[in-house]
Amino acid sequence: MSSPSEPTPEIPKSEIIDNYIEWIYKLDILRCAIELQLWEKVAAGQDTPEKMVASQGWDPVGTRMLLDAICSLQLLSKQGDRFRLVPESEAFLLPANQTYKGSLLLSESHWEGDGKLAESIRSGKRPIHYCATTEDIIGMWVADYSRNWTHPQVYLEDADKLWQSLEIHARDGLSILDVACGPAPKSLALARQHPGVSLTFLDWEGILQTAFQAASRLGVENQVTKKPGDLWKVDFGENLFDVLWLGNITHFFSPDENIRLFRKARRSLVHGGAIVVNSAGRRDGDFPIWAQLWLYAVSTGGEAYDFAEYQDMLTKAGFSDVVDINKGPIRAFKP
Repeated sequence: MSSPSEPTPEIPKSEIIDNYIEWIYKLDILRCAIELQLWEKVAAGQDTPEKMVASQGWDPVGTRMLLDAICSLQLLSKQGDRFRLVPESEAFLLPANQTYKGSLLLSESHWEGDGKLAESIRSGKRPIHYCATTEDIIGMWVADYSRNWTHPQVYLEDADKLWQSLEIHARDGLSILDVACGPAPKSLALARQHPGVSLTFLDWEGILQTAFQAASRLGVENQVTKKPGDLWKVDFGENLFDVLWLGNITHFFSPDENIRLFRKARRSLVHGGAIVVNSAGRRDGDFPIWAQLWLYAVSTGGEAYDFAEYQDMLTKAGFSDVVDINKGPIRAFKP
């Protein structure tokens, strides 16, 4: 206990805590606007509070405050008394667009099951709100990667540099299996380099449709074969592929599951073939810690791994020459 003569400890500013409280308010405002389909109504001409109230029968005060709040979040602009869409809201918050992300935002606002994360950590029971690797959340992934498959050309330069760093070069007869391909921007870039490169896409059918759309936009759809289904159930084949690109998926699985997946991948490769693990969710990379906890919440046994752990899993699966490419993808060979 402090004596009367001792100075009172200075109380720190609460700025960090206050910022978090502000984020909570902003998220709830955004969620409200999505549920009310606010941007769709503005696009349809209900661009003043009065027009929106007359059309929808909403409360005038709340409507005006919501429109102003969304402007403060930079998802609407205001010219005089009229509200306008900004490029981001026009692209991602109109339900009719292929790039619509409103449903994704609503889903992710409940990622920890509305307060169940603490109980999950106590008990170890997970996933919480959803499992990220099941077919019933295809819509979330389609929305999340919408820019990849609607405008794949914007990723070509970076993808070309990636293949150079991996020392994998396009050539006639090069055969690639892209597992958990998503919109497949990496393998599509390699196909663009040479018409003799053949791609096999493996993912859920709904996601393959977006990957094939991206291939069509790049003019390489004739080089693509689709293999729809669950990666655990679909046969990869044996001694068929020169390269197996494993999409951003391994952090959703336990080490034992990854070893099993790597062994399945190894069987599909020709001798000397390469596996490339797109290990974006690396604990020893720049993957943020909050996202690592999201992995915990949306998987049954996944986590962010470091290179040493990937090296151990790949070696146990029978691969050799495991190398880390700039704390990003990991390449290994089938002896």
